[in-house]
Amino acid sequence: MARGRNNHHGAGGGALLACNRAIDRADEQKGSVKKLQARVKMIASAIRPDSDIANVLHESDPNADDFLLSCRNRIKAIAEGNAKRMYEIDNFTDAMKEVRTDVERRQNENQGSGEEGGDEDAPDYERAIHEAVETIRQHRENDQSRVEPVDHELAVELRKELGEKIQKKRSRTSRGGDDEEDDLEIVQGQNDDIHTLKCPITGMLFKNPVKNKVCGHVYDMAGLEQMVRTGKTNCPIPGCGNKGVTFSQVEEDEEMKLKVKRHLAREEAEKRKRDLEEEDDDDDQEGAGFTIL
Repeated sequence: MARGRNNHHGAGGGALLACNRAIDRADEQKGSVKKLQARVKMIASAIRPDSDIANVLHESDPNADDFLLSCRNRIKAIAEGNAKRMYEIDNFTDAMKEVRTDVERRQNENQGSGEEGGDEDAPDYERAIHEAVETIRQHRENDQSRVEPVDHELAVELRKELGEKIQKKRSRTSRGGDDEEDDLEIVQGQNDDIHTLKCPITGMLFKNPVKNKVCGHVYDMAGLEQMVRTGKTNCPIPGCGNKGVTFSQVEEDEEMKLKVKRHLAREEAEKRKRDLEEEDDDDDQEGAGFTIL
């Protein structure tokens, strides 16, 4: 980061470039967090109380409950960490926007006055960024309406994937006194419905799924491109109010990619199992044709 040793315009130009780059990378950084979250949710689905893995462990290991509980607590901690990371990205991005506004204001003032500015007048933009991040962080942490990481949507969806249904969301202002356990109930697990793994436009299994950030619906990129080419802009999901679907509204859906991958792996495993059973049946039939004297 350029500091205060060049002329004012040089320092401001470098700071402005750094701010724009950081702001532009926010979506990329959030995308990395979402990819990690998608993988954690798949793990959660595999170790929920009614999962096949949990049932097998219970049959073979008397300490399975302790082991599974430890695993679930660990991945819940990861989800809460993902929520904190999202907050950090927002704090840093908003701080960079504030500094960028200040840089642009100073540049406009200098251009209007015709002043170049001396070395001693060049601001320390690195320090300004750190101060802006800290100010925003403190303000948001002291905001009574702020959602704690444990109640962030990333943490809540992970707990639901584990089979926990959140009945009552705790408000921040009501958390004084004795701690109370969340009101949870176990939700029966369901295998992926094949229809949810297909693009609503093409009717085919997702290959490159993208999720609409406005309405939350998922399409395959090929299907979306096909829809846009025909001049249609309404979300293809019946009843959806999104009437202006654009490519800028969508982002890669890493979770759906993993679900399709899991579905295909299950299908392949079932096919191999059927093939082996058919081979065994053929062997039995061949053996039945011999007479032992």
